[in-house]
Amino acid sequence: MSTPLAAALEKALQGRVRRSVPVTDLHDDIIPCPAADLFSNDYLSLCTDTRLRQAFIDNISKEPLVFGTGGSRLLNGNASAHLEFEDRMKTFFGAPAALLFNSGYDANVAFWHSIPQTGDAVILDELIHASTRDGLMASRARTALYPFSHNSAASLRDTILHVLRAHPAIAAGKATAFIALEGLYSMDGDFAPLPEVVRLVEELLPAGCGHIVVDEAHSTAIYGAQGRGLVAALGLEDRIDTVLHTFGKARALTGAVLLCSPTVRKYIINYGRPFIYSTSISHSMMCALSTSFDYIESSAGEELISSLHHISRTFESKLIAALQYTPSHLLALPARSTPADFPSNVVSPIFPILTSYPIPLARFLRNLGYRTRPLPYPVVPRGQERVRIVMHARNTEEELDELIAHLLAWSLELQEEEKKEKEKEVLLATEEVATSKSEPAKDKALFTISLPGTALRIAVSVRSFV
Repeated sequence: MSTPLAAALEKALQGRVRRSVPVTDLHDDIIPCPAADLFSNDYLSLCTDTRLRQAFIDNISKEPLVFGTGGSRLLNGNASAHLEFEDRMKTFFGAPAALLFNSGYDANVAFWHSIPQTGDAVILDELIHASTRDGLMASRARTALYPFSHNSAASLRDTILHVLRAHPAIAAGKATAFIALEGLYSMDGDFAPLPEVVRLVEELLPAGCGHIVVDEAHSTAIYGAQGRGLVAALGLEDRIDTVLHTFGKARALTGAVLLCSPTVRKYIINYGRPFIYSTSISHSMMCALSTSFDYIESSAGEELISSLHHISRTFESKLIAALQYTPSHLLALPARSTPADFPSNVVSPIFPILTSYPIPLARFLRNLGYRTRPLPYPVVPRGQERVRIVMHARNTEEELDELIAHLLAWSLELQEEEKKEKEKEVLLATEEVATSKSEPAKDKALFTISLPGTALRIAVSVRSFV
């Protein structure tokens, strides 16, 4: 029986369908994937790595505990494996302290809802991840949020100066301005200008009153020595206050670690609700995380990182060459550039393919066995609709060539359809003009005009072609 709630929910879902926002219930989302993986976040191809799998099996067979912990870490779920792993993260990343979370989402929500205090302000990139925004909505600083234009150092400078004027306590060195960024943005595949951000914060804000937070969800494990991330690759470990590394993408597992000060760590343990009320990570996952870090720190990991960078450069050059004669409204790679002060070996593996037809393109690719999804408006701004392509360490040039060939074939098919539509429109317009000229004129109205100062009246008819 339908209820008011069910009717309201169904109406909302149908509204998404009318706006061309993808809606799924997941039952039809598991499809055979005979084509190459060129769309997931498995950057280092570890999800299917047989050597990593065997290393995990060998390690887990030696563990006395395998299953869950039976509680949150504040109850009886705080195991030695968690503390040992946090110590490893602290040492590996050279951080003052480290705190383990079940996911990057939990870590962002826990930090942003608890750490900013009354009187603080948060300056955030306009494209910052939803988890940061969700945390901020419950923050004491939720009424003091200041977005700046994506990756714009000029906009960031203006925003900082505005915050200093609007918040005298920050200008006086008595409150904090947080700056929220991502290292690598997943939608556009571009990098935050971290060195410039650090310089602006140190130049404009009173010492100790700027707190930079970098989410490395998409940049961890693929940059820096042994996969330490973008902050490490840029040598900014001592100048960025808090860094989030997640394990669900390049490291092929789940969970996250927040690198922060000991005080921030202790505060989140006691005030961060996602941390307090979540059952701790299982023993088997802790073993898997240690195995993944061992693997990426080895020569095998270095080879995968190098391979990812090489295949990303190769795809970019191939794609630019292939799309140079394709109408930009059908397929286009947006212009982007790596900041000039970045190391030469930092290259993005994410390629947004802009198209006015994201849903038909995604459907076309899925029919070929690619597991991709469209990103239409309002998921992204109007005019920025896209399908996102992602490189992986074990992708081959043949796989790249095959995908590009499919993209061009789809583009040619759409061009033919558009040509036929235009020809049809021209034909219809021509027929309308010919018809209007061949039909007799008809009286549309008849009225009289009296000429002033005379008794003369003239009958006038208005004629038009119809």
